[in-house]
Amino acid sequence: MTVRIAAVVALAVAMVGLNPAISGACACGAFVANDKLRAQQETALVELSGRTESITLSVQARSTATQAAFLMPVPARARFEVADGALFAELDRISRPEVKVRRVTAEGDGAGGGPQAGGGATVVDHIEIGPYEVAQLAGTDTTAVTKWLADNDFTLPTALGGALKPYLEEGWLVVAVRLAPTSGSLSAGLPPMRLAFETDAPVYPMRLSATAEDQQPLRLYVLADHRVDISNPAPEGSTPDLTFAGEVKPDPQYPTLSAALTGTRFLTRYDGDFAPAQITDDIRITRSATDEPHRAVVTVTEYVRSPWPTLAVPLFILVVALVMAAVAIVRRRQTSRS
Repeated sequence: MTVRIAAVVALAVAMVGLNPAISGACACGAFVANDKLRAQQETALVELSGRTESITLSVQARSTATQAAFLMPVPARARFEVADGALFAELDRISRPEVKVRRVTAEGDGAGGGPQAGGGATVVDHIEIGPYEVAQLAGTDTTAVTKWLADNDFTLPTALGGALKPYLEEGWLVVAVRLAPTSGSLSAGLPPMRLAFETDAPVYPMRLSATAEDQQPLRLYVLADHRVDISNPAPEGSTPDLTFAGEVKPDPQYPTLSAALTGTRFLTRYDGDFAPAQITDDIRITRSATDEPHRAVVTVTEYVRSPWPTLAVPLFILVVALVMAAVAIVRRRQTSRS
């Protein structure tokens, strides 16, 4: 597929300069902000319909940053919109694991340990929607794209600029969005954003996250005609866990999701936690060989305080009394016979 190299880039930076930019990669892209960003949870829904792929993304971050831009590579020019945050709450309710309780009797107070758990760059689009300002930049090499960002007051860390190069060489778009949180910082999160584009090979971009400093937690939902498999973006690390696979259909209990459904579809959920140094590829999404339903089972250990220390003395006294009574009865009978 022939696609132009492009980047959706934050504009209006002439009004809001970022001093000096700090990178904080997340699983699907990276932030450039005026304060440190540490992702707490990244949740995404990938919807597949024919050649159209849509990615709805929600990122919660620990940060006091008030200014930031978000970069996300996509394989073709994207359409952008703000999504409803209720969507992920509904998906979580549908796909949450089955919980089984294992009760363990413990001495003492019952407290146990927690779980271990061609050159140049050209602006081709510019829109403002909700708390976001978005532009699309077409270019032909990493230097031109990085320079354009720098000319607009975005200073990309060297590692992040280098991470863009493979995407540009492959003819990808890189989506960049100016974030303007109404709360005054990013700590309260932002409305989920949704990007839609055309592609013959469904993918969830991950390679920029190799520049992150912290573990990259990701919950990935895929809504398609069938159950899907995903590749591991960090081959040397642990494989993402399959949490849920099953059919979903319009249901009054899930109004936000139902609004996007025209009939029965298949929802697959994966959960992973990736070490940046081990990330070498994007997540590739392919049809599974089976549509067998699946729901993960989580075993929760519940510690129950042992009653023995409290009842030990009374029980001992009772046992001794019964033994003494039995001995007395036996002796009495022996005496009466003689």
